Amino acid sequence: MTYTKLLVVDDDVIDRKTIIRTLSKEQNNYDIVEADSADDAYIYLDQMHFDVILMDYNMPQINGVEAIVKLRSQPQLKHTAIVMISNLYNESLVLDCINAGAQDFLLKQEVTSTQLTRSILQARKRHELEQQLYDSYRQVKQLAEKDPLTGLHNRFHFDEMLNRLLLARQRRKREIVAVMMLDLDKFKHINDNFGHEVGDQLLIAVADRIKEVLRENELLARLGGDEFAFACGELTSIRQIKAIAQRVLDTFYVPFDIDGHAVHCSGSIGIAIAPINSENRKELMKLADIAMYRAKNGISDKICIFQDNMQEAFLLKYQIESELKMATQSQHFELSYHPVIESQSDTITIIEALIRWPMANTTQLPEEFIPIAEEAGLIQTIGQWVLEHALYQFKEMLSNDHYQFRLSVNVSQCQLCDNDFANTVQRALETAAVAPDVLVLEITEAALLQNDQSINDTLLALSEMGVGLALDDFGTGLSSISHLLQYPFDIVKIDSSIVQNIAQRDSKHHDMLQGLSYMLEKLNITVVGEGVETTMQAQACNDMGITQQQGFLFYQPMSVDKVKNILKDESKASRLTLVHDGSNNNNKDT
Repeated sequence: MTYTKLLVVDDDVIDRKTIIRTLSKEQNNYDIVEADSADDAYIYLDQMHFDVILMDYNMPQINGVEAIVKLRSQPQLKHTAIVMISNLYNESLVLDCINAGAQDFLLKQEVTSTQLTRSILQARKRHELEQQLYDSYRQVKQLAEKDPLTGLHNRFHFDEMLNRLLLARQRRKREIVAVMMLDLDKFKHINDNFGHEVGDQLLIAVADRIKEVLRENELLARLGGDEFAFACGELTSIRQIKAIAQRVLDTFYVPFDIDGHAVHCSGSIGIAIAPINSENRKELMKLADIAMYRAKNGISDKICIFQDNMQEAFLLKYQIESELKMATQSQHFELSYHPVIESQSDTITIIEALIRWPMANTTQLPEEFIPIAEEAGLIQTIGQWVLEHALYQFKEMLSNDHYQFRLSVNVSQCQLCDNDFANTVQRALETAAVAPDVLVLEITEAALLQNDQSINDTLLALSEMGVGLALDDFGTGLSSISHLLQYPFDIVKIDSSIVQNIAQRDSKHHDMLQGLSYMLEKLNITVVGEGVETTMQAQACNDMGITQQQGFLFYQPMSVDKVKNILKDESKASRLTLVHDGSNNNNKDT
């Protein structure tokens, strides 16, 4: 048999007994407990569960509204309905009780057995519906505040809590608040290689690791994609802020085990500080985002604190990126060509294609817009345009079979990370009807620093295809002999910073380059000296056996039309003729 458990609370014993007698006339089964004060009621409520509380509004030391508020603050009363009973009645009083959390309000003198029973039944059902509505609200609120993948707070909740943190800081003037943005490096590459499911699991694992190293009072949220944010208050120094950021980055040192894959992942953190940079939460998040992009572009230091000049640089970067997107769609680029010559015979051996952006309003410097194109995901499209157009124009240059030299094209790390890049190159060669062995792809060592297996596979595929591979800018500070042994390079281009300091025979640059040239010759790798601007530099290279040279002493980058004119010039025809007879080890690739 099912009983309805009731607690009747009234300091008037006659009223209590009247209510109990009234209920006994009904066929319903009630288990009734009496309390003559609110304090006794609280004791009973701590000890047992009740379905309904019938409470007198006018209790000693506490009125009905206060009693309801206190009862509704007790978690164990989550499923208990409350019916207020009183000798007094007015609309204001009834509304106050209902708003405080009561399900019904009855006048004592009007109570009948049927009415009281109906009121109890309705109160229970009403409370049940209210609880369902409240539970739904809590679920919706949680969905609105939580990231469904990682379980972390989302951007909305982070913004709300950051505002509270900043208000608290204003009351404690000596403290500072740090807002940090974390972005995973090359997350798209992980998604592309392992799939989005592995990418999602990686995000969950990253969130778990960060939670382990942050304090409970430090906010952590996933803003979307692979971007996280955390905020720390009650700090007093920049040193503390950097220590927290470094603690987070240190969690990436150990590879993540995702479905049996050892996934290597790193991150970059940008920081904005209140009140140093701003006290506005939106501004702080924007500035931390700017600093984070600066950190991503760094070679070694992956933590960056916002400085005033960054905003101007960020705005310029945004403008360049916007203009680049339009230029990529309309193909507003041009190609220039910079020859490499064989100094002994004064003949061209390689002609390097260089992208130019003459219609740009922001910057026309490749060293400025190429990194932005890489970051914005535009470099694959731009790189394919360069490759296809360079091969097409190169085919026209070779219309006279009397001239034989190779074409070199610079390749971005982002292109090498594309598993289909080798096939893209092969299709471009077939379309242009150009043999693979006359194409050289130039790669900087920065592209090899990640020790990425997919890059290694791509380079091997290109080499097996017959395409030449050149290691560009060798000696810029990133150089590693292991790269020469690990990857199938057949050309090494010595950076101009070394070549332009070798004129003095007793200089360290001279001795280093001489030793390097000897080593590369033993490895059967052709050496090209870049940035040759004087006859002394050219002669020093010749003395070391570096006869492949490139620089303004010989040619400046020129348009395709100028290249064609030079090739047509009979007075220069003899110096442009180079036969691939393999007689010179230093010129094996030309």
